[in-house]
Amino acid sequence: MAQVKRIDYVDGSGNRYILKLEEGKATVKYEPMTPEMSSSGFYYGGEPFERDIDTELFNQIAEIAMQAIQSKSSHINGRIMGSGMVTIEINNSKQKAILAPNSRIKENLEKLLEKTKPKNP
Repeated sequence: MAQVKRIDYVDGSGNRYILKLEEGKATVKYEPMTPEMSSSGFYYGGEPFERDIDTELFNQIAEIAMQAIQSKSSHINGRIMGSGMVTIEINNSKQKAILAPNSRIKENLEKLLEKTKPKNP
């Protein structure tokens, strides 16, 4: 199986996760929704961060992201509130899917992405 090198995920609230695997090192960058960008003018997705993550966690997220791309039954045609958008990059080729707000695969992917966030002291 080809190795996923990059995962770009935008959750149902507009928060963005960019995960990369380069030279055996896995990283995540989190770009949260801000009140200024939010349709409500109030939603805040938290603090932005960029950090290293365990390659095993990256691989788990990559596996779920691949399943999300392949799971046509969880796809919808356009972005709506609550939907997720996943893009994966393998060998300079990109694949993208928009996941239905209530899909189980979206829920599973977001649970794993939560594990990339820094732990509060």
